[in-house]
Amino acid sequence: MRWVLGFFVVALLLGAFAFVAYRVWRGPDPQTILANLEVPPSLPLSPQEELATMRIAPGFRLELVASEPLVVDPVAMDWDEKGRLYVVEMRGFMRDLSGGGAERPRGRVVILEDKDGDGAMDARHVFRDGLVLPRAIAVLPEGILLGVPPDLLLCRDENSNLRCEDNELKSLGPYANDPGNVEHRENGLLLGIDGWIYNAKSSRRFRLREDLLEIEPTLFRGQWGLAQDDEGRLHYNHNSGFLYIDQFPGEFLLRQRSTASRIGKAGINIDLAPDEKVWGVRVAPGLNRAYQPGTLRRDGRQNGPTGVSGLVIQRGDQYGNEYKGDAFVPESAGSVLSRFSIKHEKESVHATHHLYSDPDWTQREFIASTDERFRPVDAKVGPDGAVWMIDMYRGVIQHAQYVSDYLRDYIETNGLEAPGATGRIWRIVREDTPITYSPPLLDTVERLVAALDHPNGWVRDRAQRRLIFMAQPEAVTGILNLDAFTPIGRSHALWTLHGLGRLPLSTWLDATRDSDPSVRKVALRVGESLLPDHATAYLERAVHLLGDPDFGVRVQAIHSLGQLRPELRPLEPLEAIAEQGSAVERQAVLSSLAGLESDALRNQVAKKSHASDEWVRSLTTAAFMSAQAHPDHRREITALLDLIQDHRENNLGLLLVEGLRDAQGLPGYERVVLGAPHSLFSSLETATHESAIRTIRQGFTWDGDPTPGGARALTPEEIVHRAVGQKLFNTTCATCHGTTGRGLEGLAPPLAGSPWVRDSDDWLIRIILQGLQGRIIVNEVGWNSSMPGHGNDPRFDNDAVAGLATHLRRSFGHADRPIAPETVSRIRRESAGRSEAWTAKELLALRIEHRLDRYVGTYRIPVVGIEMVVRRDGSQLTIGRSQGGQAPLLEISEGLLTGEGMQLLFDSSAEGDLQSAEITFGDQSITVFRVED
Repeated sequence: MRWVLGFFVVALLLGAFAFVAYRVWRGPDPQTILANLEVPPSLPLSPQEELATMRIAPGFRLELVASEPLVVDPVAMDWDEKGRLYVVEMRGFMRDLSGGGAERPRGRVVILEDKDGDGAMDARHVFRDGLVLPRAIAVLPEGILLGVPPDLLLCRDENSNLRCEDNELKSLGPYANDPGNVEHRENGLLLGIDGWIYNAKSSRRFRLREDLLEIEPTLFRGQWGLAQDDEGRLHYNHNSGFLYIDQFPGEFLLRQRSTASRIGKAGINIDLAPDEKVWGVRVAPGLNRAYQPGTLRRDGRQNGPTGVSGLVIQRGDQYGNEYKGDAFVPESAGSVLSRFSIKHEKESVHATHHLYSDPDWTQREFIASTDERFRPVDAKVGPDGAVWMIDMYRGVIQHAQYVSDYLRDYIETNGLEAPGATGRIWRIVREDTPITYSPPLLDTVERLVAALDHPNGWVRDRAQRRLIFMAQPEAVTGILNLDAFTPIGRSHALWTLHGLGRLPLSTWLDATRDSDPSVRKVALRVGESLLPDHATAYLERAVHLLGDPDFGVRVQAIHSLGQLRPELRPLEPLEAIAEQGSAVERQAVLSSLAGLESDALRNQVAKKSHASDEWVRSLTTAAFMSAQAHPDHRREITALLDLIQDHRENNLGLLLVEGLRDAQGLPGYERVVLGAPHSLFSSLETATHESAIRTIRQGFTWDGDPTPGGARALTPEEIVHRAVGQKLFNTTCATCHGTTGRGLEGLAPPLAGSPWVRDSDDWLIRIILQGLQGRIIVNEVGWNSSMPGHGNDPRFDNDAVAGLATHLRRSFGHADRPIAPETVSRIRRESAGRSEAWTAKELLALRIEHRLDRYVGTYRIPVVGIEMVVRRDGSQLTIGRSQGGQAPLLEISEGLLTGEGMQLLFDSSAEGDLQSAEITFGDQSITVFRVED
C-alpha cells in the first residue's frame, strides 16, 4: 500500500517545519474547493456524443468497436483466432447504491463479430448467461476459460454454435471465491509467454494439462489487471498506484523461506510511477473522498490516482517501434487513460509519464474525457496490433462497501445511480499507420511457425500456444532453425520447443550463446527442462553466464543454478557474487542456496575477513528461516545458536544475532520450542552484546521457561496452578492432541497455534467445561469430531481448569496471558445450564473479549494528523488508512506486530486497550497515539 511510504516521508518532517510544509502541500480546505466548483451536468451520452468529449494524444484517433445494445457492462475481453471478440458482462455490479441483487445470475459472456470487416462489431451471440459477477476470460486452444466466482470454468464449444451448453462446461476448481469485496478478488487470466496463466490479486498460477488444472504458488500481485512485455516480465497496478513491475520471474524467490517471506523484495513490485498525478480534463467532485485534503487540486480536478485498473503493455505493431513496451493504464475514477514509457538500464528500470498540451487545463493524459461516465476499466492489444479499451460507461464505479456518505449524496443529487444498459469498447488507432482489421491466418503448421516471428505480440502468443496444443511433429523441424527468426521469434521458438518437450541439447547450447541477451535469458529458463539428464552441461553454461555483460542474464543464471541438485550447486561463485553484488543478485543467491544456507553460513564464519556484513546478516536470516522448516528443526536451530554462542563476544556474533532478529520479524517465523534452555541466553548481564541477544530471546522458549516470548513471568500461585494443569493435560488431553500439542491425524486437531486456545478466555474455558462438536477450522485445516466436556469431572475444579488453560497458553510456543480461577468461576456460572457440547458457530456468536481487540483502533501521527486504522477480522489483524485498503498485520509476539514492511511495538504490559505504538520502517521510527473513533 502506497500510503505507508508517504506515511514515513511525512514523519521525517515532524515539528514546526513539518507543520508548515504540510499546510502548503495540502493546499486550500477541500470544502472551499467543493463549494466553489461549477459542476457541469452529467447526462448519459450516446457513443457519438461521448466520442466528442474525448481528448486524445495528437496523431491518434478513437474508433468505436461496440456499444449498447451489443455490449453491456463489459469488464474483460479476449479474441479467438478468427478475430471474434469474447466479452465478459458484469451486469450485476452496482445496480443501486447498496449493491443489492449482486448475487443474482445476471452476468453474461457474449461473442461479438465484425461481419463486414469495417472494424466495428455488428453481430452478437450470447455464449453463456446466468452467471454471477463473472470477471475474467481467456480464449485458449483447449477451450474458453472463464473466471466466475466461485469457480474457474472451462467451456468447449464442441457444437461450434457459439454457445456454451451445460454439457460443454466443466469446473476446474475455485476462483475468486474469497467472500470479500468484488474489487479485491482474483482476476486476470493472463496467458504468460512461459505457458503459465497468471492472475492479479492472487498468489497462484495455473497451467492446463488436458482437463486438469496444475496449480503452483506465485507472488501476490496487483489489484485489477495484469500485463506482460515481450520478455514476459509482469506489470500490474493498484487502485492508487499506476504501474509496478517484476524485473524477473518472482517465483524463483519462493524456493527459500526468507526470500519468500520478505515483504520488500529487490527487483519485485517496483513502483514505476511513485507520486504521479492524474491529469484529467474535468472537475472531479464525484470522487469518494473529495472532501479530504489532497484529493482535489485547487482547480477541482482529481489529484492522485484512486481507480487504476486493467493495464496493457503495447506489444502490437500498429503504433510503431517508439511505442513498443509502453504501458497504457486506465484510471476509471478520473476518466482517463495514461501512457508510460518504460526503460531498462542495466540494474534499474524507470518509467516516463507522458502528458499532452491541453487548451483548457495546460496538460492532460493520453486520453481524457469531460464525460464523468467514461469509465475505462481494461485495455488489451488486439489482433490488429492496436490497443483496445473497455469503457464500462456508468455513473457509479465505486463498490457499495466503500461508498461514503459524501459520495452517496453526490450520486443521488446528480442522478448517477441508475446504471442503464450501457457499455462501449474503443480501438485506439495511430492515424499515420495503416491498420488491417482481419487477423492473420493461423490455419496451417507453416503459418503458425512463421507467426512466431510476427511483429504483433498477440499473434506470436497465439501461434506459440496453438503449436504446443497441436503437438505436430512436423512443426519441430521448422522451429529448430533458430537462425531464421529475429531475436523475439527465437525466444518464442524456444518457449514452443519447451512446451512441446522437444528441446534438443545442441539447440539449447546455441541459444545460450545467442547475441541477444533476451534470448540467452530464455535459454536459461527453458534449459531447466533438460535437468537432471544434462546437469553437467547446464552447470557449465550457467556458471559461464554468471559473468555475462547483461545484468538480467546474470540474475537469471543465478536463479537457474538453484534448479540444480544441492550437491551440484557451485557455492564459491555464488557466494562471491553475493558478497560484492547488488541487492537483487544477493537475493537471487539466497534463493538458489535453498537447503544449503547453513553450509554457506559456516563457510562465511570460517573466513578470516568478510567482504559484506550485509551478506552475512542476510545469510543468517535465511539459515534460520530454512532451519524452521527442517524435519529436525530443534537440532538445526540449536546448531545455529551454538554458532552464535561461539562468536558472542565479537562483531561477527553481533551480525549473526542481527540476522536472527531479522528472521524473527518475517511472516512465517514461529517461536521456537527448544528441548532445553540454551547457554546463549544465560548470564546475559555479562554478555558483550547483551541488548541485541535480549531482542532475540522472545523468539525462543522451552519447557519451564518463565517468560516465553517476553511475556511476564507467572506468579507463584499461577505456577502452582499450571503444574496441576500440566498433569491434567498429560493424563487426559495429550492422548488425543499429542504431547507436543500438534494434534493426531484423524483424531483431534492441534492445540499449537489454535485460535480456540489463544484468542478468548470464554472460548477455551467453555470448550474445557462443556466440550466441542461439529466442524471447526484450525490453522486453515478443517476438523469434524467431538470432544467431551470435563465440567463434571471433580479433577477439573476452577483452580485446575485455570491451570490447564494457563499451561496451554504457555506451551507449544505460546506466550499468551494466563487465566485466573476467578475467570473460570464466572464462565462456569454463566454456562451452568449448558449440558451439550458447543459448536464453533455458537462460540463465534458469543460476545467475547478477543485477545487481539486491544490493538484495534485508530492511531494518529502527531502534528500532521495522518491516521492509520488497525482492524480485526477473525484472528487476523489488518492495517490501513481509514477509508483505504487494508493489509495483513502479523503478531510476532505480544505487543510486536509486523506488516507492509514496518514493525509496530506496543507496550504489552499495559492493561486494557493499548494507547500508543512505536512504528519502525527501514531506519525511521515514530510514535503514534490512539484517538477516539
